[in-house]
Formats: sequence, structure tokens, C-alpha cells
Amino acid sequence: MQYACMIELFPYLKKIPIILLLLLPAFSSKAQTADIARLRKALEQTKDSKAYVDGLNRLAVLYQACQLDSCGEYANKAVKMAGNINYDAGLITGLRNLGSYYAFKPNRYLSYIFYNESLTAAREEGDSASVAMSLMNIAIYHQFLGQRQEALSMIDIALERIKEAQNDSLRALVLANYYIMHAADTSVSSHVAAVAALSEAAEIAVRYHDFREILYARLLQANEKAQGGQLEEAFHSIDKVIDTAAATGLNYMALYGSLQMAGYKSALKQPDSLLYYHKALDYALKGGYGGLMRQTLIKLYEHSMHRQDTVHADYYVGLLKQILLQDDDTRKSGAAIFMDFAAADHRLDSLKLQHLYQRRLLETKSTENIYWRYFLIFLLVMLILLTSLLIHIFQAYRISRSNSRKLALMQRELKERAEQLKINDDFKNKLISLIAHDFRSPLNNIISISNFVEEDAIPLDTAKDMILQVDVRAQTTLQVFDGILRWMHTQLSGFVYQPKSCVIKDLINATIPAVHLLAEKQIQVKINMDETISVLADYEMLQFVHRNFLHNAAKFSQQGATITVTAIRKNEVISVSVSDEGSGIDTTVLPNLFSVEQTTTAKGRKNKGAGIALIICKDFIEKMHGHIGAVNNTEKGATFFYSLPPAPST
Repeated sequence: MQYACMIELFPYLKKIPIILLLLLPAFSSKAQTADIARLRKALEQTKDSKAYVDGLNRLAVLYQACQLDSCGEYANKAVKMAGNINYDAGLITGLRNLGSYYAFKPNRYLSYIFYNESLTAAREEGDSASVAMSLMNIAIYHQFLGQRQEALSMIDIALERIKEAQNDSLRALVLANYYIMHAADTSVSSHVAAVAALSEAAEIAVRYHDFREILYARLLQANEKAQGGQLEEAFHSIDKVIDTAAATGLNYMALYGSLQMAGYKSALKQPDSLLYYHKALDYALKGGYGGLMRQTLIKLYEHSMHRQDTVHADYYVGLLKQILLQDDDTRKSGAAIFMDFAAADHRLDSLKLQHLYQRRLLETKSTENIYWRYFLIFLLVMLILLTSLLIHIFQAYRISRSNSRKLALMQRELKERAEQLKINDDFKNKLISLIAHDFRSPLNNIISISNFVEEDAIPLDTAKDMILQVDVRAQTTLQVFDGILRWMHTQLSGFVYQPKSCVIKDLINATIPAVHLLAEKQIQVKINMDETISVLADYEMLQFVHRNFLHNAAKFSQQGATITVTAIRKNEVISVSVSDEGSGIDTTVLPNLFSVEQTTTAKGRKNKGAGIALIICKDFIEKMHGHIGAVNNTEKGATFFYSLPPAPST
């Protein structure tokens, strides 16, 4: 059927995730489910580590178009294992798969970061095909941000690199992306080149029996038909792709085709556009692509509110909230080094959603005001409608109150997260300052001593004594730094706590020689405990706590003082305490001694950096399922203590 006027539909479709379609790598099989089952079975029998990583990446690729969460799971496993065995090719592919996973979630920042890491690794390896694919993916990222010139430049370079690699199957993917980025060009020559690229991509897909790429090409060719006014033929082609994708388990393909049809139908003001929106939502929920449906859910919500269908409106709001919570979990599961960046993106998206919701609410209220004016006129003629209108008003009031409470809750959560981020940022700056100070001091001392020796300002014997003192301080600093590194390792998602039986008295005796300040001040350490008392703990983590307790006690004790270490069993736990005879702890500092706030406000006993070490001690003890604390003694000094589960008796 030909329409009298040409309807330019492609610009409308830019509002849906059209370019994400081309992120899906191709595969040469029509049996999606059978391929997955075969690969999973083969993976169980694979002994070679590199082949195992390749299998994980292959499964991640296959799952991209049907089950997104499984894609992310296998890609994450591939990246971890490839890094452990130094398998660069597997790591490059795994990073690119993770980038695609986060692109579909969608989390564009994490997606870009993983793509960029893949690009860097591919360049170092000289892998032209992987360089081309990473450049193509980053070009898509720039296209999303509206940075058209950067996107076009990168897709052109990607096309050149894939020619060098002589990989036709991947070339088809790059050509299809080239079409997407140039299809809406107003220049006739550019559009002709884009259509030629699409035709070549379709030919390559047929030549290699690339089922998924064939379906992609049909969807894009349907767009060209729609642009040419052949709407009925285009719609028929898209419906066939949707049915084929659904039958073979390609949920994302069916989702995209449904959104494409919904976009056309909406542009043509046809009522069955809602049917395709609902289909798209169903496929998204089946395949874990809910993050891509935010705008669709908002449209469905607005339509339900317009029809006064509060039941479905509440359902869509609930889905949207669930998606936002899932997005937050996805961001937290990203690499720890990208968490701050991802959190900023989450706050930005949340604020945008909040702004959009408020604007929609104002528009709804404005519509209600208009309605009320007509209602007052209509009331003079139709008094019989008064009862039904009063019911409607009551329902609208309940919805408004409910939405206001939800909005207030979201604002409170945002405020709390912002405050926590500020505290964490202050702590990070304090930690960096401490590490820089502690490592700079021994180096400055060594430089000063070498200058003195060079200028004959001090004799060599004196310089030797000074160097020995610097060596002692450097060893102490290194112990602290080792503890900080271990603590940073425990903050990562891969840390696994594996406790062992530790005899407290043996640990204390091993720690005393390492605390050089005890010998310098001639401090006596009294150990009051049974030799058999032992706890379940990590040896290095517990020794870090012991070194800090003894170092702090020695630091604030007088020359020749006594430090008492006690261990007792109480209420099925082992309590260990270290008491000194120093000046005690400032009572204003004591309540927050082990918290992040203390690092920026504490004065205490004027111990530079002690707050950071105590925070790490607290984190170590809590990871070992224990408790830590400190109190001032009745007469003088302070006592630091911790409690841990006892080791089982042998």
C-alpha cells in the first residue's frame, strides 16, 4: 500500500536502542538453544585453560541475544580466568563482551570503560580484528552521546582495520553499523554509501549462513523499505523476523523488532502500537533487558493514567522501580576501580528520572485542572455523573499521596547516599595522604644522610647509625603498607575469608620484635594468658591488628613503662586486650575512634594516621566475625581490645 506523502520514520526510531542491535556478535547456527547446550556440556569436559576461557566467551556471545544476565555471568568468569592465566586473547574478548553486557543493561559508562580496556589490550597485542571491533563499539558509545563527528571518525577507522584483518564475518557487523550511523544523512551520496554498506553486509551474512546477521539485515532493510513508502511490505518483513526470533529464543531480536514496529505504528497514529510495546516488554523481561525499557514503561504508564487504569499504572511504576534497583545492583557488581564513576552515573540517571517524573506529575495536574473547568460546565447539564466523579477524585488523591511519599523516600535515599559518598571521599584522600607521607619520610631521610656523607658533614659511623634507624622506620612503614594493601584486597569482590586456628600467645610473641618502638623505649610487655588460648582468624589480618595495638600503646607510653596483653574466654568468645600507661584517649574522640568520621575530626593523642590504621583494624576484625573497641583506664592510659570466635578444640 502506498501512502500519499513520504513519512520519515527513521528519526523517530532513533529514540529506541537501534544501535544496540549491532552490538550482538554474529554466530553461524539456527539452533540457538542446541548450541548453548552443546557448548555448556563441552565446557564441563574441557581441561585446557585457554580453551575453557574461549568456551566461556563463546557462551557469553550466544547468551547476549537471549539471556543477558547469563551473558554477563560468563563474560565475567572469562575475564577473571583469562587474567589469572595471562591469556590476552581471551581477556580482550571477555572485556568486549562485558562492555556489550553493560551496554544492554544499559550502563554506558561501564560499557565505555570495558570497551576502552579491550581496545588498549588489543592494540598492545596487535590484533587488528579486535581493535576494529572495540573501535566500532566505542563509536556506538559516541553516537549515543550525540558526538556524531567522533562516532563517524571511529567507524571509518574500524572499517579500515577490519579490511586489514580480512575477516568477512566481522566486516559484515562493521558495515551494518556504518549503515546505522549514515542512514539518516541528508546528503544523497552519504545515504547511497550507507545503503551499499547494508547490502554488502546482507550478502556476507547469506554467504556465511550467518542466521542472526541475516535477521539484523532484514530489520534494517525493512527500514529502507519504509523510507521508500513500502510500509506494508516493511511491516510484513519485521513481523516475520519477530516470529522467527521468538521461536529460536532470540529475545533481544524479538524485543527490537517489536519496538521498531511500535515506533512505526506510533508515528502513523495506528492504535495497535500498544500491542507491540507490550510484546517488547514481555521479551525484555524474558531475556533480562529490562533496563532498555524505561521509556517504554513511561509511555505505558502515561497511557494507563490517561485511561484512568490505576492498576496497570501501578504495575508499570513497580516495574520501573524494580529496574532501577536492578540497575543499582549492576553498577555495584562492576569493577571496584570504576565504582565511583558508575555511582555518579546512577545519581545522574536517578535525578533525570526524578525530574521527568515531576514534570509528568505537573502535566497531569495541569490536565486535571482543564478537566475540572469542563466538568463544572458539564455539571450544570449532567448532575447524574456527580457520584462517579467524586470516586475519581478520591482515587486521584490517593495516587497523588502515594506518589508524594515515594518521591520523598527517593529524595531521602539520594541525600543519604550523597553524604556517604562524601565521607568515603574524605577517607580516600586521608588514606592517600598517609601513604604518601609515610613513604616520603624514609626517602627524605636517606637523601639527607647521603648529602651529609657527600659533604663530609658527619662521619661514616654516625651515618651508619642513622641509616639503621631509617631502615627500622622503613620496615615499619612497609608493614603498615602491607596491611593497607591486604585491607584493599578485602574490599574487592574476589576476597574469600579462610580462617585458621591461631594461638594468641604465639602471635603476640612474634609481633613484639617487629614493633621496634618497644625496644627503643625499653618498654616491658607482660603477657597474661593461657598458652592454649586460640582463635579462628586470618593470620596476617590478626597480626596487623596486634602490630597496631602494640605500636599505639608504645607510642604513648613513657620510657621504661609496662604494656599488658591479656586474653580470656568469655561467653563463648576470646577477648584480647592491650593496656598501656599513657595519657588515654580524648573523650570526644573515643565514640568515633574506629569510624571514617574520626579521620577528619579526631585530635585524640595526636597520632597522625592512627585513625586510618584503626579503621582497617576494625574492618579486619569484623570480616573475621569479631568485635573491636577501646576504653580509657580508670587511673591512666587506655585499653584496646577485640573479641573473636574460639578455635575448635583438637
